[in-house]
Parts: sequence; C-alpha cells; structure tokens
Amino acid sequence: ITTEVPELRIIDDALWQALRAADEQAFRMLFQRHSRAVYNLAFRHASSWATAEEATQACFSGIWRRAAAGTLPEVAHAVVRAWLCAVGRNEARNLARSDGRRLRLVGRVAQQPREDRHDNVEDWVAHEESMRRINQVLARIPDGQRIVVELVAWGGLTMDEVAAALDLPTGTVKSWLSRARKALATSEVAHLLGKENPT
Repeated sequence: ITTEVPELRIIDDALWQALRAADEQAFRMLFQRHSRAVYNLAFRHASSWATAEEATQACFSGIWRRAAAGTLPEVAHAVVRAWLCAVGRNEARNLARSDGRRLRLVGRVAQQPREDRHDNVEDWVAHEESMRRINQVLARIPDGQRIVVELVAWGGLTMDEVAAALDLPTGTVKSWLSRARKALATSEVAHLLGKENPT
C-alpha cells in the first residue's frame, strides 16, 4: 500500500480549486497524477481491462463536464485522490452492471491456494481471470465493506481518506474493514487485506 506525501496532497488541493474554475491545465495535471490509480482500482473492481479504460474515461470526462458547468463539488482537504478513486470505482461498478456482469456470491472457493502461489500480489491481480476469482470472493461481503476494502487495499488510501471521500465517520470505515477481514480471513484474498492494526 502506498500513500502520498503531504506536499503532493497540498498540490492536489490547489489543482482541485483551479479545476472548479474550469482550468484545463489543472484538469490535465490531475489526470496525469491520478488516472493510473483510478484505472487500476477500476480494473480490480470490474475484472476487465476494457471496462477499466471506459470507467477511467467516464470518471474524468464527468469531472470535466461538472467543472465546465460550475457544479464540481468541494472535497475535503487532502482527499482529492481518494475522491477520484471512489468515483472511478463507482463508474466501474455501473459499467459492469450495465454489461451484465454480476458480482454476486458464486459459492465458496473450493481450493485454498498455496501460500507461495501469490507471493507477488501485483502479478496475480494483473490478470482478468484472477481478478474475477477475487471478485467472486469479495461478493460475499456487503457493498459498504467491499468499497472500503477496495479503496484501502487497491487505492492505497488511509482509513481517514476513505472516510472523507465517502463522507463517513472514520470509525465506521475501521469497523467495516475489520468485519471484512474477519469474514474473509480464511479466503484466498485474506492476504490482500493486511493485518488488523492493534489499537
């Protein structure tokens, strides 16, 4: 999991304010800085490179339309990246649904993979088939828990950032992530969720 340094978040805040005034340069810079993160999260949610591409385009084109119309919202301090990832994830979800993809419970994964099979998580999740397996497992948990898992595990966001992006209390985000970890503790995706941090 990677997190941004505080100075870059301050830059994002300034770019977002400029974008709210329909500044094209600010839009281009935000796209360059965050389109890859949005694309990666969209792919992991939808298990499809094509859907991820479309979701990323829909995310950023929608943001530009809102900026041009003067309706782009304020976002909390230092959570521009988190907000963009959440929007991209929602676009991927909507596209997957409209394409007839169903992210429902499909039964229990029969075999536990050997630990050494997935030492390199990035290689594993880079393939659509593997990602479909992951999403079959994630379909076991409620959508609120799932979006928190996706934004933390794949978006590299902190729980505070997720809370701000989703307009939820941080305690709720922590609780949902904890419940997801427990529900998936014996599944093949448990290693993606990390360990519970002691409080």
